[in-house]
Amino acid sequence: MWVNSAFKRFFNLDGYRDRLAVGVGVAIKMLAVFFITTSFTEHSNRDLRAKQVNLIIREIGHRLLLQAGDSTSRVLPVTEIKEGTFLLKVENDFVFNHDSLVMLSQRLLPKTQFPSGYTVTVHECMTASIVYGFQISNNSPDILACRGRSQPPGCYTIEIAFPGFYENVKQKKEEQKKEKQKRAEQKKEEKKRLEEKKAEQKEADIDPLTEEPKSFKVDPQEANPKLEEVKTTIFDYPLINLVYIGMLVLLGVTLLIRRFGKILTPVPVQNQNNTIIKESVPEMSALGKFLFDVKDQRLLLGSEGISLTDKECRILELLNKNFGKLIPRETLMEKVWISEGVITGRSLDMFVSKLRKKLSSDPELRITNVHGKGYKLEIP
Repeated sequence: MWVNSAFKRFFNLDGYRDRLAVGVGVAIKMLAVFFITTSFTEHSNRDLRAKQVNLIIREIGHRLLLQAGDSTSRVLPVTEIKEGTFLLKVENDFVFNHDSLVMLSQRLLPKTQFPSGYTVTVHECMTASIVYGFQISNNSPDILACRGRSQPPGCYTIEIAFPGFYENVKQKKEEQKKEKQKRAEQKKEEKKRLEEKKAEQKEADIDPLTEEPKSFKVDPQEANPKLEEVKTTIFDYPLINLVYIGMLVLLGVTLLIRRFGKILTPVPVQNQNNTIIKESVPEMSALGKFLFDVKDQRLLLGSEGISLTDKECRILELLNKNFGKLIPRETLMEKVWISEGVITGRSLDMFVSKLRKKLSSDPELRITNVHGKGYKLEIP
């Protein structure tokens, strides 16, 4: 008994078994992480692309509600009803302008990010019939029907379909598969050439008269012909080498931790590829056929820009924020001329008149005067 316990203390068998068990456990976890990562890379890329487009479509719904003067209704979760087709729903009935939906889609979903283009269709909630739609394409002219119209208030769903939405992910997987097959064929050819070379060398080393091997000096590399092949095989897979080295380093660190009682927390690093680069979108709001740029004080209609004075911009901004609601004259004068002493209602009427002329390119967008009370911006 005494000899056995002394022998065990000398070699510290219990501690060795603990460290060995920890090392084996860490190695198994590293291999599991490696195989799980390589198995689900494609799935992660598909999920990331779908989530990014989901957020852009929610932004389209948010801006449509703001344009309609609705800042309280919720944009319901966007769902992918089938591969590459997304469905946008809004909590309550709403109204929208056809041109505004087209402009928002072209700005937030640019052609450069969707080579196959996309199709937008608006459906009635009850009958699921299509009440409006358009198509954006890189290979043929865009189909933009019913321009310059407004859709009456109602319950609508907006469906956006992207043909070939996951083609990039699938194409990359096919390229990786072809590259792997190509490397396997190259290795097979190299192995075949090596065997042929060995056979020729063997024949050259036999004396044709005596049929006995010739005397020669042994080359260490020739004595171990598989050495070069093993080196080539190992270094053909740098990722596997990195995993093996990482496991050895992690095993050493684990042993040091158990020896000195320190705890190290590895920081996982996640690498993300194939992201959709969202183009920068200026802070503008859709206003009928126009885009209202508050920062630069202008209205945009296609390629045409209409400049606004400081007071015109402030009046239009107040009317747009309260779209469809009556704003009292006193409120407008107080907000716009807050730092300018005595003012008259005639000044307000003059600036509203100038705004009406600048908005005249969109006959449906009106600044309505309620006599003796105030003004409101609306689309009748």
